[in-house]
Amino acid sequence: MIYNIYLNKIVKVFKLSVYILTGQIGSGKTEAVKIFKKLGFSCFCADEVVRELYKEKNVLLNINRIYPDSVINGTVNRELLRKKIFTDIEVMEKIENYIQPLVFIEFKKIEKIYKNKLIFIIPIINNSSFFKNHKIIYINSNEEIRKKRLLKRKNYNINMINSIIKYQKRIDKYKNNSKHIIENNSTLSDLEKKIKIILNYL
Repeated sequence: MIYNIYLNKIVKVFKLSVYILTGQIGSGKTEAVKIFKKLGFSCFCADEVVRELYKEKNVLLNINRIYPDSVINGTVNRELLRKKIFTDIEVMEKIENYIQPLVFIEFKKIEKIYKNKLIFIIPIINNSSFFKNHKIIYINSNEEIRKKRLLKRKNYNINMINSIIKYQKRIDKYKNNSKHIIENNSTLSDLEKKIKIILNYL
């Protein structure tokens, strides 16, 4: 609320609300997104943007140059690429340096359309350039709980999970820079309650 000298009265001012939801793998970002959508937010996930980018001919050519084995019959095999990324730092850096700026370009296009109640969902990544101009909502969860959740996913084994967690833990600078942290170690109803509470502070 602010005082408007021209109207000689107090008026409500609506600030633009564009946020980044992030957190380490298995922390519950997907479930949080469902809740945010139910509460009227428009949510766009980096992983979904990447899936669409992988369909573009030029992107396929560049992924094929970086790691040829991951492109089969004109399609990126995401499982093969994921395994390679978390076992080969050189390939990981090349893929991230190439694909992440493309994702941020797409996000900026979206931002011009959805100017309010907008959330971008981004995993823990090294490139923090897009984070700098947005408020961060960080979803946090106990490591053992995250491992149990991940083991229920298709094509995830404990070695891959440990490798991903180790990498993300090393580069995670977002929790300390976030004013909004959601602890997600309980039920979905508990998560929803915490999200509703945090909305009062956004």
